[in-house]
Amino acid sequence: MKRILGVAGAVLLAVSLASCGSAGTAASQAESASPSASPKPTTYYGETASAVAALIPGCTDIKPGDIAKGGPELASTVSCVLEGRTIDINSWRDSQAISSMKRVIEANKAEVYYASGIGWTAHIRRDMTFQYQITNQAGKLLELGMSGQTAPAPDLKGEMEVSQKIADILSGKVEHYKP
Repeated sequence: MKRILGVAGAVLLAVSLASCGSAGTAASQAESASPSASPKPTTYYGETASAVAALIPGCTDIKPGDIAKGGPELASTVSCVLEGRTIDINSWRDSQAISSMKRVIEANKAEVYYASGIGWTAHIRRDMTFQYQITNQAGKLLELGMSGQTAPAPDLKGEMEVSQKIADILSGKVEHYKP
């Protein structure tokens, strides 16, 4: 009799544990089916600028740029159109390279907003001056300067908004330089 009760108790315990396990599985399945925030893309130093641009929804007409003599720190550059504005996206090999780019911005003594993250920066293009500076294309800078063209007035509010959008998408931040 004790043996039958022992076997019955073991069966009852096994059924109880099995039902607890399936309830736990159902609960975890319900949790995984619930909507959750999608993870943000990650970037890294040395990643191509075209790969970074591809991570930005709405970034169309992606065109590779020429890094020319931009040095070993500038990995690559592309432009794309986002919300009607041309964006220049530059990828960098290390954090010191981004610091050297900031020195060019400071030397220009013009207020600017741009987005930056791990291995990349993104600027709204005013004209080609800044890109020619960071790619060290003195001949193109001279040609642009002699052309008589003037850069359009900066749209600082637009620069800030688009920079914020890019920064949010790529887990970056908005940089603001004001002389």
